[in-house]
Amino acid sequence: MCSSSARSMTSSFNLKLCQACAEDAYGKRFKIIPKFEKLEKIFSGLKGTEKQLSYGMINKLTKREYWNFDDFWMVPSWWHYRKYAKKAKGLFRDLPKNENHVISFLNGIFKNIEVVSIILRFTDPENYGIISPPVRCALGLKAKDNYVDEYLDYLSVLRMYAREYEFRRVADVDIALWTLVEKCLKAEGPSCENFRKYQEKMIDIEEEYFRKSQLFKKMEDEILEFAGEEEASKQAELDEVRKELRDLMRERDGFPINLIRLDKSHYKPKDKIIHDWREPDVDAGQKHFMRKLGEDTYVNQIIWSENIRTKHPTRISTIHNGGELTILYVNKNNYAAKIKVRPVRCPDRTYARFFANLVAKSMNIPLMEEKDT
Repeated sequence: MCSSSARSMTSSFNLKLCQACAEDAYGKRFKIIPKFEKLEKIFSGLKGTEKQLSYGMINKLTKREYWNFDDFWMVPSWWHYRKYAKKAKGLFRDLPKNENHVISFLNGIFKNIEVVSIILRFTDPENYGIISPPVRCALGLKAKDNYVDEYLDYLSVLRMYAREYEFRRVADVDIALWTLVEKCLKAEGPSCENFRKYQEKMIDIEEEYFRKSQLFKKMEDEILEFAGEEEASKQAELDEVRKELRDLMRERDGFPINLIRLDKSHYKPKDKIIHDWREPDVDAGQKHFMRKLGEDTYVNQIIWSENIRTKHPTRISTIHNGGELTILYVNKNNYAAKIKVRPVRCPDRTYARFFANLVAKSMNIPLMEEKDT
């Protein structure tokens, strides 16, 4: 997608930099640095051959000299595995073409999709990664009917990141994302500049998605209202916007949830509204609008002391770096209440934009910044 490429260049977030922090993250989390390269060498002869996954290979996965496998997983006994050993011959010959069959077969043996993903990750690191609960949870991936589909869903996200950030191997994406979750998402106020760029990129996509959604709704309404000679051309434009929305949604769904966290207000909705009563309501709808604003859990203060004249629509007109938003509530006669809306706290501009997005969506009003302060 052109829009994605443009954002990648301007964002300058680099997921590969997260991989460079992996050893530090592993050391703090597990008190041991995994020797992935040695395990890859042990399994390297399986892919594309008729060779059999031997129990010796499986047993080596559990050795403390490579990593702390036995702190989290178990493998079946040799007596259990010997029933499947012959069928495992040539299992990895056609990877990743027959991956659905391979994953299902291995899951039938090991009864644990994480162990299955480990075997595939070391057999074919170019195409597979370990299904990591912290990353899977952070990505907000939905549960499926079975573990095989859950792993395939997980792989689709890893492969998307591999394409986006030009990783040669999916296994390295897995490591980078795990490190991102451990070092940044789980931390309070990470200082990494690369992570801040990641947050900014997410906001860019959210804003674009929100604006495209509003444009799509407007175009739909126009087609319904002015059906006629121009309907065909408008429908073509609508289809293009619909495609762009789908592309943006795929990008947006690839981002971890809780990438940015805002504090929730402890005030009751009515206690958030501050007014010096020097100006009257521009109309009866203003009170309803402000009460609804107060119901937003992330809104901490609503300050109104000035009315102006301006054109439609009601909108967020300014996003201040400190987090304060200026919202213009505009009635049909172009009278407007100039309302200041504040979050509980706002560390930087990215958080301010995130807050603006949340308010715009909850109030169903557009983001139409007139200036940047």
